[in-house]
Amino acid sequence: MKTSRLFISFSDIKGVTLVSGKEYSLDTGDIIIYSIYLPNFIDFKANLSQFLNSPELKKAKRYYKEIDRNRFIIYRSILKLLLGAYTKSDIKNIYLDYDFNKKPYLASHPWLHFNISHSEDYAAIAFSRKKVGLDIEYLSNDFKFTDLFPDIFDDHERLVIQNADDKKNAFYTLWTRKEAFVKALGKGIDEDFKYIPCVEGQHNLDFKLVKNTQNWQVYSFDFAEHYLAAVAFEGLPSTSGNQVLYIIPDSMEILLEMTQRKNY
Repeated sequence: MKTSRLFISFSDIKGVTLVSGKEYSLDTGDIIIYSIYLPNFIDFKANLSQFLNSPELKKAKRYYKEIDRNRFIIYRSILKLLLGAYTKSDIKNIYLDYDFNKKPYLASHPWLHFNISHSEDYAAIAFSRKKVGLDIEYLSNDFKFTDLFPDIFDDHERLVIQNADDKKNAFYTLWTRKEAFVKALGKGIDEDFKYIPCVEGQHNLDFKLVKNTQNWQVYSFDFAEHYLAAVAFEGLPSTSGNQVLYIIPDSMEILLEMTQRKNY
């Protein structure tokens, strides 16, 4: 039986503020994550809209609530700015394609893997030369997460949550791990979601479950106050490279600097 390994653990990734002059490049093992506090960019909405094409602007208009329209404009435009910076491409030449599970990718630059997640006031984007998945979640006090137990956790995982001192934190820790991993796999949430491992430690993965023979890593980390995150990517811990969390400041100067990267 074909199997691969999955390593799940915690990470002490700490956020550092993005500064002017950063070089946008990726080494083989790099996992670079960008944090966007969406309310900080509301005043820049008109400036950021110019980086969206007609289909993207139409998609923004389809959101019923203004806050959701604004959030989409902000995180989609910053995603495109970052894609332009990493590929040294003009923003007008950045067109997102989608796979069968609606996961976006750049057909023009298949070496660049990225994933975006958003929850309440935050969005986050991960970049890598490896397949990568990212999930952030707001730790809601109103969400009755126990209702989901039968559909998304096995017996052992339910016991881990039920026996935890902080059950809400335990739930979101395991939930974000599953989400990040299936996003890295490109599977999305399906009937196999319940069987995706999420408890800390090493796991053997059946080929039938993940449909590949790659080894994987998943790391949980504190993303912001009242937010948890998990990032999943290919490879063994022994080959892990640089993992950085950049906090994007509310500065149009720094954002526009991304558009000024010269072509190769």
